[in-house]
Amino acid sequence: MKNILLNLIIIFSFTNTYAGWYKCYNYKGTIDKYPISFSIQITDGYFGEKQKKDFNINGVYKYDKHNNPIKLEGKINFKTNRAYIYEIQNNKNAAVFEFNFSEKECNGTWTDLNTKKVLSLSLNFTSKLIDTAKNNAFHDIEILQLNSLADYYFVGVYSKQNDQDSAQMDHLKIIRKNDNSIFQILDFSNIETETGNVITIIYQNVETGNSKSKDFIIWNNVGRMGGYLTVKYLPVKRKFKVNPNPTIDGPP
Repeated sequence: MKNILLNLIIIFSFTNTYAGWYKCYNYKGTIDKYPISFSIQITDGYFGEKQKKDFNINGVYKYDKHNNPIKLEGKINFKTNRAYIYEIQNNKNAAVFEFNFSEKECNGTWTDLNTKKVLSLSLNFTSKLIDTAKNNAFHDIEILQLNSLADYYFVGVYSKQNDQDSAQMDHLKIIRKNDNSIFQILDFSNIETETGNVITIIYQNVETGNSKSKDFIIWNNVGRMGGYLTVKYLPVKRKFKVNPNPTIDGPP
């Protein structure tokens, strides 16, 4: 179930006193007439591939009617604020978003790279999550997760106090894809270690298994290298249950 990618995890072996690494911007908007939810994270220096040497953005978006999260990656030129962000389908660039980055309105285009069809894009800024300084503080910031189940998608609810080192996921909303209604909310307030902030890309802190299973994991800041909480679906009770004892991944 757990898919450990070394270039997604930054290990601090000797101390936990560091600022976080998340710089995220959330938007609601439309592609043509189709409502979408769109979120990007600035990830300078993450990519490392020669053809992506200028890339500095990861993200996720979904069409609000279908609710299947889609991976994004690309670049923003912060001198001009021009963004080129690619929609990834089957590990290939399927479409590109082009717009001027702003914390207000972003207007531009969405282009299908196969058919070359161009549609209008309109994004309205809704919130941001930045935890790179100790004095950053926020609460109830929702972050769409990339991985989902057949019938449900996930939204993490994050907060940070100004004396905390990094953002943490307080709750996880499990939402029905068919009508956007909340099926269940998982509460992590009784978990001693912080949840949802181990994977460098914030949208990948929930990992699902095979397509037939409803079980999944949520990364948790336990031990020196992090670990995870296991969530199982209980068919008789028709609900998900969190094991409150994290599994340590690596040395304690």
